[in-house]
Amino acid sequence: MQTLIIYASKTGTTAKCANQINRELKDSKMVNILNYNENISKYDLIIIGSPIRMGLIDKKIKKFLLNNMETLKSKKVAYFICCGFIENWKRYYEQNIPKDLLDKALIYDTFGGEMNIQKQKGFDKFITKVVSKNIDKNKEIKLLYENIDRFIKRIDY
Repeated sequence: MQTLIIYASKTGTTAKCANQINRELKDSKMVNILNYNENISKYDLIIIGSPIRMGLIDKKIKKFLLNNMETLKSKKVAYFICCGFIENWKRYYEQNIPKDLLDKALIYDTFGGEMNIQKQKGFDKFITKVVSKNIDKNKEIKLLYENIDRFIKRIDY
């Protein structure tokens, strides 16, 4: 089964997750949305990953979904998001991915996230500082490797 993993990553967290999936799957190809020029119709499975910033998926991923909607509806597709506020993950999907696509997905999940101020730039750095001050100190923002493993097992059948 040929697999395309297409992702967006601003600070490297989503790329790290996409890399882990790519290492575990046979016949997979990983492409950053910034370098996207693939014909997705030749792939059996398409995995799409995006960070969540201020409740939204990456703009280029959103455009990719809208431009390839009909093809994606006819393919096996799985989605993952990286976000710090995992309690909101289902709402993020409902607000960002067309219902037609979500209903046909093999799986969609969150892999948690990372909040690294040093990797942020400009306005994002400012927002991250403000948000991090308002986060419950008992709440740990981290990658959920068990979710990544479950995701891989679900799609690698």
